[in-house]
Amino acid sequence: MDKEWDDDFIEALMVSLQDKRVIEKIQAIAEAGSYSQLGEHKELLKEKEKEKEIAKLQQELASKKAEISEYKIMIRHLNEKMESYYNELQKRRADYREAEELYEAVQQLSETTKSSLKGIFKGGSVQEFIVCGVQYENISSLWDFIKNEIMEGREQERETLLALFLYFFQEYSKTYDTPLYKIQEVKMNEVFREDLYIRALNSKISGNIMDVLLPGYISINGKTIKKSVVRI
Repeated sequence: MDKEWDDDFIEALMVSLQDKRVIEKIQAIAEAGSYSQLGEHKELLKEKEKEKEIAKLQQELASKKAEISEYKIMIRHLNEKMESYYNELQKRRADYREAEELYEAVQQLSETTKSSLKGIFKGGSVQEFIVCGVQYENISSLWDFIKNEIMEGREQERETLLALFLYFFQEYSKTYDTPLYKIQEVKMNEVFREDLYIRALNSKISGNIMDVLLPGYISINGKTIKKSVVRI
């Protein structure tokens, strides 16, 4: 009985499978299953691609951050250099401005004094004035000239001439890492000594130093090169 029923069922099933509508339904079900699985695979692939893209972008971001850090360091160093250059430029401008002011002051000196200084300061521009002024021989000659003026009692222009000497003495010293000379130290009310100082006109024969009219200078090893001219 069961066998007959099974045979009938199989025969009925075979007939049904030959039905076009059944075949189309089965194909639709199969395709739906395939599409569903394919969709799942596609979604999985998309997720994987997204993960790769995210990892790539994160790597690029880390690289860019490292580059930015390097640029920040470079910018900081450049800013430090620029600040150093700017400070040096400002300093040079200040020095040049002082030289300009001294050059103008020299033009206001008496014709006699300017004529005497022509052998020291040659040329007719601030640049030539500076070039001549920073030469040691000219600094030494300028000091001698100022000293002679003081000893002759001509002190009306001493202030300008003294500023001139001190400026170029300092500028000359800057050309060496270790300056060759330095201004002689003189203390007020110090007892006058002829081996160290020169007594100015209208001074007492002996006594204490009351004023320094022209500072002298000594070598780095302490040897006196020019004695300070003082008033007692």
